[in-house]
Amino acid sequence: MMLKQLNTVSMARGASTRAMAPVRRATTSRRTVQVFAEAKVRGKDVKAKDVIATGSEENPGNAAVSANIDSGGRLPGGKKKTAIITGSSSGLGLHTAKVLTKTGDWNVVCVVRDMAKMERQAKALGFPEGSYTIKQCDLRSLTAVKKLGSGGFDCVLGNAAVYYPMLKDPKKFRIGFHMAGAGALDANRMGSEAMVTEDGYEESVAVIHLSHFLMFNTLMPAVAKHGRDTKTKPRMIIVGSITHNPTELAGKIPPQANLGDCSGLFAGFQADEGVVMIDQGPFDGPKAYKDAKACNMLTIFEMHRRFHESTNITFNTMYPGCIAETPLFRNHYPAFQKLFPAFQKYVTGGYVSVEEAGERLASCCCDPEYEKSGCYWSWKGGIRGGNGATAEANKTEKGLGGKFENRVSTEVADIALAKKMWEGSMIAVGLTEKDMSEPTKQPAMSGFGGWFKK
Repeated sequence: MMLKQLNTVSMARGASTRAMAPVRRATTSRRTVQVFAEAKVRGKDVKAKDVIATGSEENPGNAAVSANIDSGGRLPGGKKKTAIITGSSSGLGLHTAKVLTKTGDWNVVCVVRDMAKMERQAKALGFPEGSYTIKQCDLRSLTAVKKLGSGGFDCVLGNAAVYYPMLKDPKKFRIGFHMAGAGALDANRMGSEAMVTEDGYEESVAVIHLSHFLMFNTLMPAVAKHGRDTKTKPRMIIVGSITHNPTELAGKIPPQANLGDCSGLFAGFQADEGVVMIDQGPFDGPKAYKDAKACNMLTIFEMHRRFHESTNITFNTMYPGCIAETPLFRNHYPAFQKLFPAFQKYVTGGYVSVEEAGERLASCCCDPEYEKSGCYWSWKGGIRGGNGATAEANKTEKGLGGKFENRVSTEVADIALAKKMWEGSMIAVGLTEKDMSEPTKQPAMSGFGGWFKK
């Protein structure tokens, strides 16, 4: 059945912004707005023969922790610390949760859509009993995100992401490794389409950026209070991506991240009104991902500037290396799924396993070495065919590879743009400054205090 056609005619660039949040329509079930229904079917859940992503249910990965992880110790009084992690049922999030629980000093709240899947994954990787709990939350719904309430976490980690590289404007011709096999796919020659959430947002930006923007601002007051009460320094981290930066190889490949003046956010970011990109351009799946990741990083740096000194919270982002065999690529071209890992191992040397990436991210959550706020952490690449702990030149006593503070793109370094992104995101998710109040005015996360043993 032909679905409703999306009017992709963008509003004029530089149009006047709204002074108030857009009027919300009645919530409906998740819907797809597109030109050709067949493109959606052929453009999602691509299965590449003989390719099984590490961190998937078919291949959860190695249960062992190879690096020497410094947990940072327990809270004063001996109680375990607690992290909350989005997207923890697969890939990077799963292996980060694995590492933290196996330190013996951390409990993890796993925020996922599928609770049964998370339970199976935790058992497959041997999460210690009593070290984790599962919270159901669909990040495609801001209502669900708001129901997370508040909690005194020692680390808040935004990791969840979706990636739809096969959904794009068919009139664009691109050359790049990430397009391998594209010409053979009907979906690449069909009309542009956008997956749309129940709130009316394009899904990539909604899940990667807007849900985390809302979650982090909602949780921050309680996290700050927890830090004061325990005399500790909590951390709030969102996973970044090297693809945000056009000066890096991965960021050079078109389409490049470009937020423009964030006019799409100020316009309310409603797909039914033709706004499916942050810059109000025509929909493009790969660009939507890169733009959302740029917003993740802008969010962290703006939170650092606004709140670090007053809250004593560490706000950081990171890029763990190219996880070429991640489930994130499950919607990519079959040829890409087969060739990309080898390309990263033997050509660029940027490859990192899901397991090692989890060790790096877990270290950002707990290791005292990563206490500095306002950083974009990365790790040294390896010689051709090796990376991180597998390359002798990069080995450290912790077995993680040498970390360093990476450079960000001109866009992410733009403080004026960060303020625009912040203001536009506040409008898009319906937040006001009053909403970011003391945690006593926030609903407590139901049952949080009884989830874990002391």
